Formats: sequence, structure tokens, C-alpha cells
Amino acid sequence: MIRLDERLRCALEMLQGAETVADIGCDHGKLTAALLLEGRCFRVIAGDISPDCLDKTRKKIDRYGLQDRAETRLGSGLTILFPGECDAAAILGMGGELMVELLRASPMVAEGLDSLVLQPMSGIEELRQWLYENSYHVRADRLAAVGSRWYQLLCVQKRGVPDPWPPGFPKDCYLVGYRAFQDREEMLGTYCQVQLKKRYSQLKQAAGTAGEEKLSREADQLESILKEIQGWN
Repeated sequence: MIRLDERLRCALEMLQGAETVADIGCDHGKLTAALLLEGRCFRVIAGDISPDCLDKTRKKIDRYGLQDRAETRLGSGLTILFPGECDAAAILGMGGELMVELLRASPMVAEGLDSLVLQPMSGIEELRQWLYENSYHVRADRLAAVGSRWYQLLCVQKRGVPDPWPPGFPKDCYLVGYRAFQDREEMLGTYCQVQLKKRYSQLKQAAGTAGEEKLSREADQLESILKEIQGWN
């Protein structure tokens, strides 16, 4: 069995039940192999723009004897897929702005997926806002901690209208997930506290600069969310 950290484990669980999964930006191939070895799906198409990464994934596929259920494709994002070829896809470990570009580049593929799991390394606000404005329903929004580092993972699906905004959640807040708030994600309070402390520290350095207003707005939003969370118990 392949050992996964909490980030990949969370993604794996979000993809449970899919028949064919595309592992976009497959890198080392851990997710591809784990999906099949744990019976989370029937088939995986692993894609990457790096021939070296694809070679690592092929070696892992061969090592575990998964050749009949996995294949690798060289290319960018969802362009390696035909519409309807997969019912789920994972795009992990990229910037949120790049993820938006990849979804824009292959709208027919992206919009036909039942589950699209996204884990941005940066640009989470830009990604969440784009998904909301383009009527992607957030099926799940979870947090994963690996050491001192936090990750946010979203499972989304294209819908005809935007999600309803949860009561008590700050308007136009994309710093953390409104679905995580709605579902009372157990680690949301701790994550918000960490982020709020960071904003307080950054505000001291940003006084009188152009970034002060944004940091102050984010701090207000985090304070508002934490106040609501205190009322959950």
C-alpha cells in the first residue's frame, strides 16, 4: 500500500466512487497508484507536461502491475482528455490562477465532470471567486494539515446557477470556503486563527502601504467567521 500524506489522502477520499479519474499534473504518480490499489476507481489517466514526471508515474504503474488500468499522457491540463472520457479529475499542487487558465482552456471537459478536485498552492481567492462566478457548485471544501503547512481542497461540479451564500458567512469572502463554513469543517476554526494571526503580523509591516486595506478586510472577515464558529458549540 502507498503511504499518502493528509493532503493526498483528502483528495483520494474526495474522488471515491468515480469510475475513471484523470490525475492532472500527476508528478510522482502516488495518487494515480493509490486510487487503483485502494479500489477508489476503476481506471486512471495520468497527465503531465513533464516527460520526467510521466516517467516516474509509469515506473510506479509498472511496479504495482497496474498497466491494464492506468495510462499516461503528455500534455497541458485537461487538453489531454476528450469530453466525457472521465467522470472525475484531480488538479493538485498548482497555483489557483493557473488552475483557472486550465479550466478556461478546456471548458467542455471541465464542465462535463461529476467531480473536479482542486488543491491550489496559492491564489485560492482568485480560484474560489472564479468558480463561484462561473456557477461551479462546491460539493466539499476541506482542510488538510501536513506538518505546519495547511492545504485547502475543493470538490466542485459545474451547475447552472451559483451556490446560495451561507447565512453568517462574510459577503464576497473567498479566503476560506463558504462550503467548509456551511459544513462546519472541524479544522476551520484553527485554520482561521492561524490566518488571522498572520494578518495581524502583516498589518504591522503594511501600515500606510497599498496592501493595508486588503489585509484589514481579510482580518475583519476572519474575525467574523471565528465569531460565528464560537456559536456552533
